[in-house]
Amino acid sequence: MAGLQKEVWIAGIQENPIPDNSFVFASTDKSEYVENNKLHLAEAGIEPDVHEDYFAGSETDLPLATINDIPNEVVLKTYSTDRTRHRDLQEVELSYNKRASVTNRHKVALAKNIGVRAAFAWAPAADNTNNKIIVIGEGSIIDAVIDLQAFYNGLDMYDNLHICFTAAHMAKLKKEDVKLYKEVLNSKELYGFKVHRNNKNALYTSANAKKPFGTTKDAGDKVCSFSWCSDETFRCFGDTEMYETLRSAASQADEISFAQRALVGNIRATNPKYLGAILD
Repeated sequence: MAGLQKEVWIAGIQENPIPDNSFVFASTDKSEYVENNKLHLAEAGIEPDVHEDYFAGSETDLPLATINDIPNEVVLKTYSTDRTRHRDLQEVELSYNKRASVTNRHKVALAKNIGVRAAFAWAPAADNTNNKIIVIGEGSIIDAVIDLQAFYNGLDMYDNLHICFTAAHMAKLKKEDVKLYKEVLNSKELYGFKVHRNNKNALYTSANAKKPFGTTKDAGDKVCSFSWCSDETFRCFGDTEMYETLRSAASQADEISFAQRALVGNIRATNPKYLGAILD
């Protein structure tokens, strides 16, 4: 019974560790490349130069360019839920609705945790040639999105672009153009971006510097809306384990916890590119 219970309960988490409507799905799924809870990423090396009519009047060999890819091995993180106490877990297993209710609490906790980490990873650390931070201040959120579109298009990027708005920035959009706001709600698209919404996004200081993950919001800090290309970001899931203690003497109840091996990040892990942020 215990073996069947673990198999069924783990399947309940694995079926969908994050909800289908989560912005985390707007990334490249690398789960099939995970081996022993490790993921091997490779960032492409430099491109070779192209020569026109090189051998016209020349017998010199073509130049030799080194284009080795940059290997990067990452180990999936382990995300563990708190223990929860229940009466007679084996009896719960016989009642699908009760089991679904119990596993859903752990599933939701895991989904929220992974979402927060994705929102942080997919926000740029600096404004540079390949990443964009736009500070609107009292300016227009619409203008900021148009500028982000121009940034990507200027890099010849037109497809698989996404933007994740905070509630405050969605409200700003509504105030600026209520008709456009309604169109965004219906189409989930805006100026070439697929639109998502989330509020637990990366924090930036008043000097527009990205704060470390997990830090608290201080006076003057800003929550960003952020943009990314799904071809440049990834998600992957590894092993799932359920840990149960049946009939614990300490609590005179059953205890259960889940551990999910997972990782979200940027495919160019050593040098993330094509990320954007909008700050007030």
